[in-house]
Amino acid sequence: MATIHDVAQVAGVSIATVSRALNGGPRVHDRTRERVLQAAADLDFHPSHAARGLATGRHGTLGVLVPDVANPLFSRVLAGITRSVQQRDFGIVLADSQEMPGREKELARRLSQQVDGLILVSSRMSESDVKELAGKLPVVVTNRQADGVDSVSIDAAHGMAELLTAIAGLGHQRVGYLDGPSASRSGEVKRAGLDSAAAAHGLDLVTWSTEAPTFAAGRAAAEMVLASGVTAALAFNDLLAWGLLTKASELGVGVPADLSVAGFDDALEEGMVSPALSTVSAHGDDLGVLAADLLTRRLADPEAPVATEVLPCPVLLRESTAAAAQ
Repeated sequence: MATIHDVAQVAGVSIATVSRALNGGPRVHDRTRERVLQAAADLDFHPSHAARGLATGRHGTLGVLVPDVANPLFSRVLAGITRSVQQRDFGIVLADSQEMPGREKELARRLSQQVDGLILVSSRMSESDVKELAGKLPVVVTNRQADGVDSVSIDAAHGMAELLTAIAGLGHQRVGYLDGPSASRSGEVKRAGLDSAAAAHGLDLVTWSTEAPTFAAGRAAAEMVLASGVTAALAFNDLLAWGLLTKASELGVGVPADLSVAGFDDALEEGMVSPALSTVSAHGDDLGVLAADLLTRRLADPEAPVATEVLPCPVLLRESTAAAAQ
């Protein structure tokens, strides 16, 4: 079995340089890193996590904290994270706060003692709590931003504004919106985009709150939405929209003939919803890949400038939206 000494000898470098190169450390020339990686591959050398932990003081694992592991958007984000970190030989510890900000804070505290860095997916924690956590270990937040913390998010305000603009273009004047959790930062941004577009197009916007952005919550809200007289209903996410759509259909309301319905995230697989759901793409997989890239970069170079990545989110009009009935 090859050892780190063998890799150093074949690559013509010191053992310390091999260690820095394999662990993504700074101060290693690109050509040297490539030579070390090639030598390790040729020798089929795989560093021991335990040995590496003793040498570096690291666990070899990254934490991922999500609000609801059953949410298909977060599943896509997690898939992107997994794909990225496995290429870097990290393990993942996953935790689910079940849409409870207080529970999320406690889980984050526990994870911070077990992992090298933490990805907070759509965190419901306050900005002060996020910044305090980032002072203890490398943290990346997704679907929101926090001052002084690496982040990757989407331009949700613009995406939601564009969706409402498209709905206005179909002739809808009274539009409903099923909102998400009150602690959601992306929810705040979406509402800002909606309010701006509603004012710009002179629309009557009716908003309802839901504490859990789930399929069941969408179904539960359906009768309230239908009684309001709106001709189109948008939702915080695809799960809410899906629940609303199915219940409306069961009640004999045609979608989109009587009610246009649209979600947000583009997280549902093709064919799951009929008619096909109009939505806004949240780039779930890309969010995960970029978040993992930012976290491993921060681990390799703690002094790197704070990174803020913002992805565009295009509107995807499908079969669940149509011109308002005359």
